[in-house]
Amino acid sequence: MYCHLTDPAIKNIAVLDMTHGGVIIARKLKELEFNVIGVDVYGTLSTEQCSSLEADGIRVVDKSCPTEDLDLVISPVHLYPDHIMLQQIKKKHVPLISHHRAVGEILAFTNVSEYPLIIEITGTKAKTSTASLLADMISRKLTVVLHTSRGLELWENGVCQLIHKGLSIAPGSILQVMDIAGSLDKKIEAYIFEVSLGVTGCGSVGIITTLDMDYMIAGKTSMASEAKVKSLLNCPENTLFVLNENCKQALKQLDIPLASENISTFSIVNKSENETLNSDYCLNVHNNNVSIICGKEIIEFCLIEVYDAKSYMTAFAASCAAAFEISIPLRNVKETIQQFRGLQGRMQETVEENIKFLDNSNSGMEITSVEKALDHCLKKRRRVIMVLGEEAAQVCEGLPPENVSDFLGSRLEEIDELILVGERMKPLATGNIYYAQSFDIGKTCAMKLARKKSPAEVIIALCVKCFR
Repeated sequence: MYCHLTDPAIKNIAVLDMTHGGVIIARKLKELEFNVIGVDVYGTLSTEQCSSLEADGIRVVDKSCPTEDLDLVISPVHLYPDHIMLQQIKKKHVPLISHHRAVGEILAFTNVSEYPLIIEITGTKAKTSTASLLADMISRKLTVVLHTSRGLELWENGVCQLIHKGLSIAPGSILQVMDIAGSLDKKIEAYIFEVSLGVTGCGSVGIITTLDMDYMIAGKTSMASEAKVKSLLNCPENTLFVLNENCKQALKQLDIPLASENISTFSIVNKSENETLNSDYCLNVHNNNVSIICGKEIIEFCLIEVYDAKSYMTAFAASCAAAFEISIPLRNVKETIQQFRGLQGRMQETVEENIKFLDNSNSGMEITSVEKALDHCLKKRRRVIMVLGEEAAQVCEGLPPENVSDFLGSRLEEIDELILVGERMKPLATGNIYYAQSFDIGKTCAMKLARKKSPAEVIIALCVKCFR
């Protein structure tokens, strides 16, 4: 595959969007001795950040810069296509690549082949859960560095250690993860990255968890699913792809030529509906039992009953399919699934101070997930205290107040007590609805309300969109 960075004609590069990993990409290109201009298209860099970049020899400009002397432009897939620089370079035939592709090329340029196993995971939902399950499975055989929205973790023998927090899952963060991992006094044998809006092509395995609940990007001119599927073209020819069955139609529609022998697919089936099994791996969850059909073989697992297993079906299917494809021993896969207790903030049941919780607060939460959390709590035949809303300063895409309003209109009577979180939710806090400024304050309020009732009758549902 052609790599722009190895072309001696490429000397002057502009990196658009300093907010979503662009600073990291710009600095790495400067280290590789390219002339780099950082274009702060959203105007979010502080004076201190600009000064720091300038001190490192990276010129920073607002909004746009002249394109006459540019040899390459790097722009995120979500930037609106009518940006003036994108229009100008199109007329002048200046090469354009995405942040994703740039990260893949930088790693290839700096000899990524020294890393034995790199797995990239993208998709609409279940990325973090899939990545964490897969890290657990692989770590029982290899030392793993895992980067997700939960943070940067070191996994060994099925046990994880948090080693860094604060990085986003924008593609540029992969470069920083590699630097941090390189400073550890450990031989890292596998890397797993959760990546937003596609893969970079740096990995030997690329996974798409699902394209469901699609949304628009780039000034509402394209779908996120298109960016994710098209990113597969960033990968070398020998990359193994593990894809949700629903990706096949997208591949066909976008006319993306991937070698079929490199693709394995997975799906979730319902035996009671007598579905046709077209994928390589078919998963079924019934109560707390999981079965995976692989050809003529059926692999069965029994789950611990401390979380909502159905919320993890995609993660179970994707992680198991990938593990089998890279020859992780069946024993390690089974141990991981059967010992799994759910992830914090992802439909995990916990008990704190004798009060039962269903924790569904995470960065990817949306209103459908809130509905599922309420349904799960009601099945427990308990009175539900719900903490619902967003910590908007933490997440790029918040929880739309109109969606919360619709939810309250149809389900409020099923909730015993409700606490709304976040400035945008304040207008909805009328009547007997409480309001809290943050997740922690909302949780504390919920616990006070729970203590006034019988703990055996109550469950607190935490449904706040935020990073944990």
